[in-house]
Amino acid sequence: MYPYPTDRKRRAQGACDFCIRCDSATRPGNICYNCQNAEVDCTHNAEQKKRGPRVGTIRKHPSESVQALITAILAEPKTYPIPDEPNAIRRMLVDLSQCVRGLERQMSRWRRTVQEFSTSNLTIGPQSESEESDSSEDVPMDDVLATSVQVFTLNNKTESPRRHFGKSSNLVLMRTAVDMKKEVMGDQPIQIVDRRPEFWTVYPWQRQTLRLDQQVPLKFPADDLLYSLIHLYFLHVHPYLPLLHHSTFIGAVSDRLHLQDYGFGSVVLCVCAIASRFSKDPRNYAKGINSENSLGWPWYQQVSQVQAVDVEPPTLYQLQHCCLSAIYLKGTSMFHSTWGVIGLGIRFAQEMGVHRKQKGQPRTVQNELWRRAFWVLLGLDVLVSINFGRPRATTDDDFDLEPPIECDDEYWEKEDPTQAFIQPSGVPSTMSFFICYSKLLEIAGLGHRMLFSVRKLHIWKKVVAFGPNWDHRVVTELNSALNQWMSCIPEHLKWDPNREDGLFHRQSCILYCFYYWTQIQIHKQFIPRSNETSILKFPSLAICANAGRNVVRILEVIERLNFEILPNFTSPVYVAAIVLLMNIWRNKYSIIPQDTSKDMEDVRHSLKATAHYEKKYQIAGRINDALSSMIYMVELYFAGQSTARASPGSDASASASIGSTS
Repeated sequence: MYPYPTDRKRRAQGACDFCIRCDSATRPGNICYNCQNAEVDCTHNAEQKKRGPRVGTIRKHPSESVQALITAILAEPKTYPIPDEPNAIRRMLVDLSQCVRGLERQMSRWRRTVQEFSTSNLTIGPQSESEESDSSEDVPMDDVLATSVQVFTLNNKTESPRRHFGKSSNLVLMRTAVDMKKEVMGDQPIQIVDRRPEFWTVYPWQRQTLRLDQQVPLKFPADDLLYSLIHLYFLHVHPYLPLLHHSTFIGAVSDRLHLQDYGFGSVVLCVCAIASRFSKDPRNYAKGINSENSLGWPWYQQVSQVQAVDVEPPTLYQLQHCCLSAIYLKGTSMFHSTWGVIGLGIRFAQEMGVHRKQKGQPRTVQNELWRRAFWVLLGLDVLVSINFGRPRATTDDDFDLEPPIECDDEYWEKEDPTQAFIQPSGVPSTMSFFICYSKLLEIAGLGHRMLFSVRKLHIWKKVVAFGPNWDHRVVTELNSALNQWMSCIPEHLKWDPNREDGLFHRQSCILYCFYYWTQIQIHKQFIPRSNETSILKFPSLAICANAGRNVVRILEVIERLNFEILPNFTSPVYVAAIVLLMNIWRNKYSIIPQDTSKDMEDVRHSLKATAHYEKKYQIAGRINDALSSMIYMVELYFAGQSTARASPGSDASASASIGSTS
């Protein structure tokens, strides 16, 4: 690189144009050593450099002069005068090169930041008036009542008609499907086929809860029923939401701790309430009620209120209580309460610092249980916030706690402490499911934040790396994250529909259900309306419809296994049915219409599944009623089409279709 004159060194008297310390005066032919080595002419033509401005005067920033130079060159690129002096040309090239190098470094920093945006900390100031929000897409409950999606509300107007549902919610997805229906059938309101009150009513016995100031001694199931319910819990719930530790929990119950410690007693009753849904013992029904929807209520009713105000710091039992309450309530007509209970649990965890990485602390049963509770809350937070279209209680920016250890319960405690918490080599861990499931929900939560936030991280939208293709770049990154997640699934959890029945096969069913559910969450808002084209380069509707079909295929395997799922896992079934209905409506405007009869069969299969789960979960009954209404409208339309082709004016086919769905 040629020497570049600067002001830092004093120029020698009589130095050549390229040197500061020049020896041309003493060299043969007056050619200095530097110029001879550089193979350039040793000249003395440059004008003496002027001194810089005095102290106190204002200098222009180097970037300003470069910008002026660039502007001048681009203003007349063909006629811009090139300086004759080599030194002036060199200075121009160096300035431009330094500007380019600075831009390259800035771009490199932005690229690294974009790649790591899932853990970036953004400080966002007040929103300016020019910034648009997405509030127009949100749906207050009474707005839904005023439109044709009233199937999701309670009959009783006292049931909080102003509840808010945002863009990512299942309700807005339903509204999109209804809008597609309007484009095909006109503004004909959806007629509820059969809105059954047992799934839309908060029963009097569900309202009977004890206030915290009315605490009375807890009443537990008889010992035979108690241990039976605990067994059912660890058989049907624990493998998918590993909140507790089997031997520790059983030991505490055997020591009658639930009779002495109110916090632990509350956890035990919540366990009994959830497990009651897998039991046939009539003692689990609410008093005088024979409906399976009341299963577990005698146990949960006693501890339905989570104590939020206390002079004492939160305990592990309170975190576990919040987790279990949310799981139980999700299947009831009071599922709206889960959002607040989960948020309270996360606040408890943050108050105790559970969300932070604890360096130097030994791995103990107690510490690992705190970790498990926090990660279960995180997963529930993502699910409920997406389903309701509301902000999460926490995001990936707010915690750095490691995931739970990938070690099964039976290997936690050993006589030799050095062997504790070590999964034997070659033995697949049942905890692998929860680790993969949590990572998948992290991707779903990130998509929820990046695509559905009211302000959509407006600072990021100004980043050159994203520019106007913000949504496309985010979806690309999320798709890449999903592909990477898929490649990291352990062998014993990879999808194989012909695998022999067993826990790993059942875990695989749930895992892949939520993989396709996450795909739908990423692409659903980019599904074009009937007369529109996709705003992304991705075929979002095709991706969602294919994911919906795969959910139904997995559902068929679940039914074959006679596998009872938790209410938290009914969401993929509902979402799959809705996107398939949207695909059926959209196909009406396709240039080359496809045969959607198989999609309709899959929707009916989803309806059949929700009919099965509604026996125990009121939320499944609501989903069933909503899907029944949508299916009714689809069949009514296509029956009318076929009738019009066969014999105009006849409504026999339509009547037959109506009768088949009522």
